Amino acid sequence: MNNRIKTALSELFQRNAEIWQQEKGSLPEQLFDPEWLSPCQVEKLDGQVVTWSPVERSEETTLNNIEEALEITLHPSIEELYCSYYAGVLPCLFDGHPIELIQVWNEEDFNLLQENMIAHFMMQKRLKKPASMFIASCSDEMQIISILNDTGEVQLETLGKKQEAILAPDLASFLDLLEPVISHED
Repeated sequence: MNNRIKTALSELFQRNAEIWQQEKGSLPEQLFDPEWLSPCQVEKLDGQVVTWSPVERSEETTLNNIEEALEITLHPSIEELYCSYYAGVLPCLFDGHPIELIQVWNEEDFNLLQENMIAHFMMQKRLKKPASMFIASCSDEMQIISILNDTGEVQLETLGKKQEAILAPDLASFLDLLEPVISHED
């Protein structure tokens, strides 16, 4: 794994844990689903909420199956983001705008993510758009934040349209700019 990305992701998790500790006196929380368990779950609080802390994946995980299926080489930062940790989705602000950084909760979530990645790449190919992979959702559901597959740059993208803007030269720089927040749904 790219040490710069791993460090930036680890520091983002730390900033997230600190904001939760300051505002709620706990680890990050999310709704509990007994059929959607995760290695990163720490404690079930009241039957409806579970606390979590990121857990580094111990097994060697790759996205080679996507590369083989689509006959494409993924930018390494895509694999580094999605194959390194189990964690909850991270609500953040980027330049004052709310986003949710996508993370993998459990192995079933990882499988669903891969299916969505394949569908996303196929749609982009059909629309003759440069290949990119989503990494965060935006408050405008027609916009996503994605990594350009050829360059590793992080961009704002409107689904079905052209790229809006380059937000960061690479994933680590983008992660460094994120400000974790506690969403109103938590």
